[in-house]
Amino acid sequence: MSKLRSQLLTAMAPNVIFRAPVWGSPRAMTEALRDVRKSLGGNESELPDTNVLQESLRRFVSTRSVGSFTELKHVCYGVTVPVGKNAWSLIDRQPLFQSLLALIEQRSGQAKQYRRCYQGLLNGYFGFDRQTASSDGQANWVQLRSYLDQNLTPIVQATARSGLQLDWLQALSTHRNLLTEDPCSRYARDLRDGHTDELRLLCGALGIASTSWVWDEALMAYVRAVCDAADDRQFQRDMSGVLGLVNGRNELKLADMLCTRATALTVVRYSRCVERPEHHELRDTSLRCIGNPWVDRTAWDAHVQHEPARQMVEGWIKRRLIKDFFELLAHDGGADLRRLNYWLKWEPQITDMWFVLGWDARNNRSTAFEELRQRMVGRRRSLDDPNGHNNAFVMRIGPLLVIEFGVTGNACYAFAASDFKGDLDKPLLSIHVLKQRAGATRLSHMSAWESKFDFELRRLLQSVPSWKGELPTKAAAGQGRPPAAVAPPRASPSQSAPARTAAAPQSAAPPRPTPARAEEPPQTYRAVGALSRHKESAVKALCIQHGLKWEDHRSKKGAFWVLMSDRMRYLEFARFLGVEGFSYAPGKGFWIKDQE
Repeated sequence: MSKLRSQLLTAMAPNVIFRAPVWGSPRAMTEALRDVRKSLGGNESELPDTNVLQESLRRFVSTRSVGSFTELKHVCYGVTVPVGKNAWSLIDRQPLFQSLLALIEQRSGQAKQYRRCYQGLLNGYFGFDRQTASSDGQANWVQLRSYLDQNLTPIVQATARSGLQLDWLQALSTHRNLLTEDPCSRYARDLRDGHTDELRLLCGALGIASTSWVWDEALMAYVRAVCDAADDRQFQRDMSGVLGLVNGRNELKLADMLCTRATALTVVRYSRCVERPEHHELRDTSLRCIGNPWVDRTAWDAHVQHEPARQMVEGWIKRRLIKDFFELLAHDGGADLRRLNYWLKWEPQITDMWFVLGWDARNNRSTAFEELRQRMVGRRRSLDDPNGHNNAFVMRIGPLLVIEFGVTGNACYAFAASDFKGDLDKPLLSIHVLKQRAGATRLSHMSAWESKFDFELRRLLQSVPSWKGELPTKAAAGQGRPPAAVAPPRASPSQSAPARTAAAPQSAAPPRPTPARAEEPPQTYRAVGALSRHKESAVKALCIQHGLKWEDHRSKKGAFWVLMSDRMRYLEFARFLGVEGFSYAPGKGFWIKDQE
């Protein structure tokens, strides 16, 4: 300190101050501040000017050499910086990266210069964009991490011998975990407890920007720590913090890609809880970050890869949409609780939905309706009806389409999907098409209508064959007739069996148990083709009815499995699967693969 005091007194002497070339020059003040920081053992960080850095990188690419130590230092700082219009970076180019390391090694005998090169590489290490990097860039970045780790101790020892105490070097030595394959798990506990001080101080000492991968890695380590909790109650308490992070309620932010990954981890963990009541924020977050699990199945298979979680959220979203229709879309503004409760019990058997909105619902600008329309994305259509208050709710249940209307006084219509005269892919549907009479069963909401609905729907599910569950093609729908592709096959006893096992609502009378028979289904079935969307829906509905699980590995070129270790308990269902092209694996169940 005495040396520093002497230097300050000399610099502040009147003859020096009043003879200074520029009084109050920002450059002079910056240089003075830099000198003070150096004397106090500061960071030594001198980030080069962007234009100078880019020019140094271009010369290095052309010559694979440097004209001075300053230029070498600039190249070190720019090792991961995008250059030019093509945004190439040195770390993406293996020969150039190796040449740079060789030039740095030539300075290993000069402690200060070697340390400054090391600090430049460290700055590039933390600034690397791991999300968009090429495979070569990723590999070179891993090599850079190893290089920094191996050379940290020699640099610390050399710096100590010179009597310097550098903040950035001490911070890196204390947090050497940043140079390992698991750089940020150390900070997960503090982040889970809401403490960010240690990480902020560390990033300040090392000059780590808020956009660095370090923050993303630390936040994802926190998410993983929450989801790894063995205790369900602890996980559910901490889950609100993760959802706050994903939904932008915290001061810390995650990139969109990481929001999707964090949501996937959270929803999978929640699906494994013993008690997992519907969680509204998790449902809406999953819908926003991943997508609708039955409309955007590909996204769920890619990001989540966990069928129980997908089924859980699909059930939540279907129930929410059913509530939306009978609560928000009732013409008098009051909830139609009887119809709401009736269709909620059918939710496990409803495999698809469409919402055909009238003029009022399409143009209502209230927050509730804006959010409702957003939830219906992908299954929202427009209704052509003189009554602008009316809306339609189209449900797919087994081979049936069932249509309810928002305005009271309208009957419900149920018919085979192949008999539908319209095209549900079209953005506009006429009220006359939805109220088609030909082939439809008209169900009236009069008196004790719930039991009548149960009876009629069970009758239709038992009488309508599975082949009539295919919706008509666009061309056929336009002509008002089913396509030739769904012409009925030859009748046979085995083909009528699955209709008798069609799904019924939970409140309906359970199907009679099938009596044991001497004969057993054949040992194997030959798979004849892939599952159509309707056939898949029918199989899942039957699985739900019988309390069986299924696994879908088709996104990985695997098979769709119905897990049925004892098929003698489910003879009718087993025969149905055999007829539909499933193969049987003794002890596990039935499977089918997509045709290649």
